[in-house]
Amino acid sequence: MSHHADQNDQTGQAQQAFTVEAGTDGYPTIVHVSGALDYDTSPVLGAVIDRLWEELDGDHLLLNLERTTFCDSVGLSRLIAAFTGSQQRGVTLLLVAPQPFMRHVLDLTGLSRILMIRDSLAQALDEARERSTNDQGHVPSL
Repeated sequence: MSHHADQNDQTGQAQQAFTVEAGTDGYPTIVHVSGALDYDTSPVLGAVIDRLWEELDGDHLLLNLERTTFCDSVGLSRLIAAFTGSQQRGVTLLLVAPQPFMRHVLDLTGLSRILMIRDSLAQALDEARERSTNDQGHVPSL
């Protein structure tokens, strides 16, 4: 299943800012973030993630940042809010393939020490699937 959240640019043309691939059968949910993550688009990303929380209880959420071209302080705040929400719900949040500028910002702010960052989508998918398999095979002791 796929969802799209669009943002209108200054010309009135709709541009695709966020695409969601909802996870099924051990496949994690991925939010593809394209373009700027800023004052204008951060609320859209927040709304997309808010709609996903119910489906993700104890699962994985991957924020694919490889097509993110800009991130301001509001965008960083949105990433922190996503991290906080994931912690509250037992969801594993992975930031995927941030561009060098984004990685630099995450390092400068200290967020790279808190947020789980993976270099590629393939790496994040493998990790999420491995954790899902391990969690399903794990029987909690009483």
